[in-house]
Amino acid sequence: MNRGSANDRLQKLRKLVMAENSPILLTQQKNINWLFGGRSHINLASEPGCCNYLVTNDTCILIVNNIEAKRLVEEEIQNDVWAETDVVEVWDWFNPSDRAKLLQSHVAKGSPLKTDVELEMQFLDLRSIVDEDRIEEVKQIGRRTAEAIEEAARDSKCGDTEYTIAGRLAYRCYERELEPIVNLVAVDERIYSRRHPLPTGKTLQSYAMLVVCARRKGLIASATRLVHFGAIPDDIDRKFRAVVEIDARMIDTTSEGKTLGDIFAEMKSFYRDAGYPDEFKQHHQGGLTGYTTREKISTPQETMSVRKSQLYAWNPSIAGVKSEDTMLVGAEENEIITSTGFFPQVEIKVGQKTYVRPGILQR
Repeated sequence: MNRGSANDRLQKLRKLVMAENSPILLTQQKNINWLFGGRSHINLASEPGCCNYLVTNDTCILIVNNIEAKRLVEEEIQNDVWAETDVVEVWDWFNPSDRAKLLQSHVAKGSPLKTDVELEMQFLDLRSIVDEDRIEEVKQIGRRTAEAIEEAARDSKCGDTEYTIAGRLAYRCYERELEPIVNLVAVDERIYSRRHPLPTGKTLQSYAMLVVCARRKGLIASATRLVHFGAIPDDIDRKFRAVVEIDARMIDTTSEGKTLGDIFAEMKSFYRDAGYPDEFKQHHQGGLTGYTTREKISTPQETMSVRKSQLYAWNPSIAGVKSEDTMLVGAEENEIITSTGFFPQVEIKVGQKTYVRPGILQR
């Protein structure tokens, strides 16, 4: 059963300390965010957090410089974690060597010390499950992400550059307290040739693809939306119908106990059945998400299994089209969290179930 609070996450860390017979130092944003349910970054592009958190057999110590200490304590750290923090060690930013001295003062000389980087597989196992206290929050993050990207799609105009569209998408995220840590835009022929289209100065003529991975308090939701001005050409429509069917089948097959390698094998058959057997080779198909944009992607040999309350974002693509949303894995069925119900929709039947996928917004 999922546990329900940040204090429970701390207790899991204490068990890991005992299992490893070593104090553990959290250094990475993704793990600090998982524990605190807050933000531990200054630079969005930085993997390390702006503080460290040391967990020993009997103490918890926040190690932070004097620039960040007050902000973290007052604005980012959840109360129940803060209540378990025994010591706050603050070092002056202009004396970085003091950080190491403060750390050493809490670890006996010659004793082992392990970091979350060394224990990445154990931390991935811990943070890949959305705990009960964050379920409603992650659903809200998903809905806000969908609102932001769909509003940006509706805002787009012929003559806009990709940078302009990306700027609007970022604005729509930030006004909803989301950080657009991945912000991709392609227009017209670039949609056919670029699977990861960093925005350029190219001008929109008739067709645009918007992609976002939006983060709030560490948790990330991903989505893609397409907008077309004028009648949608038959070629795009045909490919789009194929890609949303692939997407629906991938959502349907994602169930507890199935490995990402199993899903990869099935995904290949979905592309083959849709008439595009080699398109999967041009772009990864997505996978487990959560505190990074993709914690694990589906590959042939991947043995990690799907578990209840994990987040998955599949992103099948065929040159010129793509389908992507974020879902929460359930015991009985999966829930798409990046949905508003106010964007064109396509219904896809898979077995006895009907899946609703975002359509192309025609302007």
